[in-house]
Amino acid sequence: MNRKLTMLAVCLGLAGVGSALAHHSFAAEFDGNKPIRVEGTLSRMEWSNPHSYFYIDVKEANGKTLTWGCEGANPFSLTRRGFKKGDIKIGDKLIVDGYAAKDGSHLMDARRIYINGKAIFGGSDGDGGPGGQ
Repeated sequence: MNRKLTMLAVCLGLAGVGSALAHHSFAAEFDGNKPIRVEGTLSRMEWSNPHSYFYIDVKEANGKTLTWGCEGANPFSLTRRGFKKGDIKIGDKLIVDGYAAKDGSHLMDARRIYINGKAIFGGSDGDGGPGGQ
């Protein structure tokens, strides 16, 4: 019986490792000195914990399409701020203000998302990111 309880405890402990590793402070991944704005079309959304992600296809001046990943707060925080999962749909035009990833990838911390002219605050409270969200 003790062996079964030990195995259960190990399995439950390991189940949370992925989420714990995925959660990070703003400063661990993003640069508060690199504000950025992207405008484009929503191509994918991941309504997940501990951060939500959505992806925007942005047309560059040369005609190529570049996909930007936008990290937001968790679904509960977004819902509290008035941003619900069904508010945006694939193909919607969005404007996103935030901060660029330190590694130069096409990932940003989404602080403000404009949907049909309405601003939704997407950043996580207390994550070490720039204030005044």
